[in-house]
Amino acid sequence: MSSEAMLLQHLFNLDHKSTYLSIALVLTIISGLLLSWRMKFKPLEKLKVEALYIYPVKGLRGCSLPKATVGQYGFEGDRTFCLQKVEHDYTGTGSDSKSPKYETMYIGYHLRLALFSTCLEIEGDERRASNILVTWTGSGDGTGSDSGNFSGPDSDNQTQNQTRFPVKPDLTALKTIEVSLHGSPTLAYDMGDEQASFFSRHLGFDVRLTYIGPNSRAVLGSIAPHSKDAIPESSWPWRFIRARLPSFINARILPAERLVFNDIAHYLVVTKESNDQVSSRFANGQVMDVTKFRPNIVVSGSSGPFAEDYWAELTFTVSDNTRVKMPLTANCYRCQSITVDYATGKPCEGDQGQVWKKLNKDRRVDKGAKYSPVFGRYGFCSTPTDLGKAIHVGAEAFVTKCNAEHTVFDWPNLTSFGTSQQKVV
Repeated sequence: MSSEAMLLQHLFNLDHKSTYLSIALVLTIISGLLLSWRMKFKPLEKLKVEALYIYPVKGLRGCSLPKATVGQYGFEGDRTFCLQKVEHDYTGTGSDSKSPKYETMYIGYHLRLALFSTCLEIEGDERRASNILVTWTGSGDGTGSDSGNFSGPDSDNQTQNQTRFPVKPDLTALKTIEVSLHGSPTLAYDMGDEQASFFSRHLGFDVRLTYIGPNSRAVLGSIAPHSKDAIPESSWPWRFIRARLPSFINARILPAERLVFNDIAHYLVVTKESNDQVSSRFANGQVMDVTKFRPNIVVSGSSGPFAEDYWAELTFTVSDNTRVKMPLTANCYRCQSITVDYATGKPCEGDQGQVWKKLNKDRRVDKGAKYSPVFGRYGFCSTPTDLGKAIHVGAEAFVTKCNAEHTVFDWPNLTSFGTSQQKVV
């Protein structure tokens, strides 16, 4: 269902206080619908889905999937857990004076997070994921001198190098803490001492594993397609209609997209052609591991490297007569995580350890992130009729809208994020 059709449907379901708006806008909406229905599906490029990934715990290595289900905040199971570094010596004020401070752990600043791999444990006739299994792949076993004063495994859910926890844990006994990602806060559930001890042993400092539960975070700037700031950027007649609606009706019809522990958007899309171009910058036939870009979707068939810079919308075929539209609204500018060596949790030696600098020479194409190279596009897919649909590896995808020029990243206060492995304060 188109955005205009959804708007019409919801307007007629509004309470009596808003009835006059239905009458005033119905002709305009019908005009928009007629124009929308006359527009034929005209793909600009035909693509193929090469790979799909989710990252159950933010910052840790992800899982490759044969198919992924569209959820309210991205693919189901993507980045619903997050590690928080605990600062016990934090000096707050008032009631917070004795409370610890929690700092979200980003892989760009903590490359050792790449030494944790994740996989989904599938159970039952419906073949649904029940648990997340995290494995420490580093050289230590978490019992050495760098492991701090953290106890070893104390239940059947852990060994020295592995831990497991439910995909959707019971929240009854879990306390909540406030966390923040890129200035966008939320409440999260602390998964308890057992999980905290596992990650703390291997990282060498106090860490808490948190779960998002029913909570979510705001998308800042104009990146979310249905946000108030994005209305001036949307296409006519949708822009014309929404700009004339009171904000409370806009919010009820198509609320602004929100996030869990994904950084900026629901999805990150990259292309095989661009990844191949990055590999061509390395000596001796070295290949860039595309998973270091942490994509959700890898597609092939683009007209050339970095053609995706201008893509504004992808449409995925999920069945013979069903498609899923994904607006692409922002560039992904890269942090130092792309330099990581999965075997050591440190920057790679040689060319691959210089990949960020190599890209920074000619890929600073976003005026809103002028200090960092761009690779990939951020996207959203939260139309209610698309929720629950599955995108498969091998499926067809199409570029259905393009921009005339590069989009400008406008999430506030992130211009220097990830430019070095040291956090800029």
